Amino acid sequence: MVWWNLKIASTQFSLETNSFEIYLSGCNGAPKCQGCHNAELWDFDVGAEYNEKMVTRIKNKLFRFSKLINKIFILGGEPLDQNIEELESLLNALSETKKEIFLFTRYNLNKIPENIKQYCDYIKCGKYIKNLETQDNIQYSIKLATSNQKIYKKGLDY
Repeated sequence: MVWWNLKIASTQFSLETNSFEIYLSGCNGAPKCQGCHNAELWDFDVGAEYNEKMVTRIKNKLFRFSKLINKIFILGGEPLDQNIEELESLLNALSETKKEIFLFTRYNLNKIPENIKQYCDYIKCGKYIKNLETQDNIQYSIKLATSNQKIYKKGLDY
């Protein structure tokens, strides 16, 4: 049972991927991924607590910059180590934007709850493993850091 509330550490635009990135704080991974690109987000106390006001601000940004954004990336920390009900609420609100939603997780596809999968158009699975780093694992125009990582597409893979 998760006792903490979902916290959003930061958001940013990426013109490289035409995406709006939402970073959630907190990761229960043990051991932690050596070389993690967001080690500062392992702590569950980073960022602001998820609430309706925050969702409204995020949606307003998405609508205001709609022509620049095709995708929404949910990253961490580890999104699936969050309060799952609040994560589902966030994904539901984001689905109203009609943008493709990408979930980035270390978990295998079969470990992702169906109520979360239903909102995700793509799910990147696989833990970052430093000795499997690669420059040529590109899937759905997304460069993945290690060869064990895979992106699954809704309707095709799940």
